[in-house]
Amino acid sequence: GPVLEQATTEKPRVMMFGVGRIMKSFSDALRGLEAGDSFVFTIPPEEAFGMPSGANQHPLAGHALFVRGEVLEVRDPSIEEMNAEVEYRRANGLHFHHDHEHGHEHHHH
Repeated sequence: GPVLEQATTEKPRVMMFGVGRIMKSFSDALRGLEAGDSFVFTIPPEEAFGMPSGANQHPLAGHALFVRGEVLEVRDPSIEEMNAEVEYRRANGLHFHHDHEHGHEHHHH
């Protein structure tokens, strides 16, 4: 289908784990990968933009997302990134909560 978003090595997409703002499929697919690893996965519609309904008229409702790419770098977030996350939450009235998924990971091979 059409390309929705394309990250480049110059402008990579940075994701911070454990802050609850990443789609679960994304974090599940990327968890445990290391720099240089490639990934390909599909996100079902209900985890992407939802299914079409009376209120949900998103143009991509009902569509699955196909994602592929390569991990460039895995690192701890910088102080700036952590501060930005705190500011984002404050601005949006969100409270920090730890996701309690640690240790309950199910690996399907």
